[in-house]
Amino acid sequence: MRSSVRRTLLFIVILALAMPVCGGLEAAAKKTKVQVISWWDFTASQPLIQLKTEFEKLNPDLELEYIQIGSKYADKMLVMIAGGADLPDVMMIAMDKIPIFADKGAIMNIDRYVKEDYKDEMAKVYPVVSDALTYNGEFYAMPRDITSKVMFFNKTLFDEAGVPIPDPDWTWDDFRAIAKKMTKDLDGDGHADQWGFYFRKYMDAFTDFLMQNNGGLCTVEGQSLLGMPESIEAIKFLQEMCVVDKSVPTETQAMQFGRPQSAPFVAGKVAMLMGGLSTTVDLMNANIDYVIRPLPKGKSQVNVAFVNAWAVPSGAKNPDLSWRVLKFFASKEAQQIVLNTGMGLPSRKDVDTTDFVKARPDNKYFIEALEYSKPFPSPVYGVDFFALVEQEFDLMWLGERSVEDAVAAVEKKAQDVLSGKF
Repeated sequence: MRSSVRRTLLFIVILALAMPVCGGLEAAAKKTKVQVISWWDFTASQPLIQLKTEFEKLNPDLELEYIQIGSKYADKMLVMIAGGADLPDVMMIAMDKIPIFADKGAIMNIDRYVKEDYKDEMAKVYPVVSDALTYNGEFYAMPRDITSKVMFFNKTLFDEAGVPIPDPDWTWDDFRAIAKKMTKDLDGDGHADQWGFYFRKYMDAFTDFLMQNNGGLCTVEGQSLLGMPESIEAIKFLQEMCVVDKSVPTETQAMQFGRPQSAPFVAGKVAMLMGGLSTTVDLMNANIDYVIRPLPKGKSQVNVAFVNAWAVPSGAKNPDLSWRVLKFFASKEAQQIVLNTGMGLPSRKDVDTTDFVKARPDNKYFIEALEYSKPFPSPVYGVDFFALVEQEFDLMWLGERSVEDAVAAVEKKAQDVLSGKF
């Protein structure tokens, strides 16, 4: 009898001791999910996969869960947020969409978090980042990565032509002269079939030249800068390369080699191409022998950078958890992953670029450009303004309209478009 009692008591004691342990294990195993939405296929994206792994290692109580919207991402996000849907905690966002999302109240003002919990880190961030991620002087996003531009040279074409690759301190005059030398009529029909330079006639492809000449495209406040004499002078410089020198292919000529901007360069039909880090993927995949240099110097040394970002949708259920994700994405550890996986250039100066430059010594020009980069101008109604510019400049790039007439046509409507009246 006593033995039976002792066994019963022992069982009760063991059970009592085990219950808290089991409960503790269950609590430890339970993680809070934090949803991150983007336009990327997260199942195949090494940057997102590695960011998830590192985040969960540093935050064992949280689990990142990725969601993808493949097309019309920005429009769909605005609808989701306006409709009060079950929102993700964090969203990927391009810097040119930050003003319109902030203006509509679609993303959360995170200025308090940045200034209270990230202020000591700001000295380690490139100045272009702060400028790109603020609206009305306050933070609405944190950096994903930066795209600065360099000039790519098709080394095979330059070697065949006996034309040396320029020094890093080359100028606009050097650039134009080299583009002329590298433009050739290979089949003798009187028309060029190899060109010195190619740029797609989008805003981000020629804004660098406007700003290098101390002009500009527009301000973030919504004022056109195209009417400035310095802007007109820069546009004329590029137009003359297209129309007078014929060292730049038309869009029709370029498209015959494929839709990507790098296609004519990859096809060996263009000698020089502006591009960012993502361009190197196309060139390496095609086994192109290329050389990198900084952009040619104008009156000022300027590199127009694009900063991709992360933000918190307004209405996200737990902003404090959202901030933990954003703070990690902007951390040194995460930005090292950004660089190592080729996601983009890091937003911080303290990221180790040794291996990146060791792999290709001329990769250093990507990093150096971050020191003098300025953000691509992104006013609230910038998308509408950019569409207006492309429309009015279309015939100008073909020489069928003067630069002055094209700019005047833009300026006539610019104020209304940039203020949202159109």
